[in-house]
Amino acid sequence: MMSYQAYKVIHLVGIFLTLGALAGLALAAANGATKQTNPARRLIAVFHGVGLFVLLLGGFGLLARLGITHGSFPGWVWAKLGLWVLIGALVAVPYRRPDLARAVFVSIPLLGGLAAWLAIFKPF
Repeated sequence: MMSYQAYKVIHLVGIFLTLGALAGLALAAANGATKQTNPARRLIAVFHGVGLFVLLLGGFGLLARLGITHGSFPGWVWAKLGLWVLIGALVAVPYRRPDLARAVFVSIPLLGGLAAWLAIFKPF
């Protein structure tokens, strides 16, 4: 079994991939790129998808190392899973609503900060 630190590194790599891809997409869309005109569209999609998977893999590995099992998820874990779904869905917003691309870009550090706060303080 891998160490807690190894799972944390995996989780962080997933965070960097996911949020970096989402930020790149939001900035491209804010500058007028569309699905048809963005040459990095496929690379962004791959980074976002792989990042979400790696993020989830590392997160569940961390939960296992903390001794938290599926039937006993505390509220902060459910909140983080909700943020994971939200961040996963945000990839569709900049192309569909380019006027919201800047808002998506600004929300990225806020959502990341909220997820970090939940993981560090475990408020519920």
